Amino acid sequence: MIAELKINYRGVLCNRCNEPIPVPSKVISLQDEIEHRKTGTRGAFTVRCRLCEYEGVYSIQDIRSFDGEPRLRSLTWRTSGA
Repeated sequence: MIAELKINYRGVLCNRCNEPIPVPSKVISLQDEIEHRKTGTRGAFTVRCRLCEYEGVYSIQDIRSFDGEPRLRSLTWRTSGA
């Protein structure tokens, strides 16, 4: 039998569009450190949604695991108006 590899990542749900947003590895290591020490420390971080481009503030406790690969950032071309 061939074992299937499950791809997953840690992230938060966007407050605006409810799309999963992957969090940086620095935030994940902070989450692991807080859980390891089992302190009541709360941490917050900002991250921008790759779909709607909304930037929000999220708590370390909001991080959860998602199956699959994270969505790639959409390329939106903006005109400078000049």
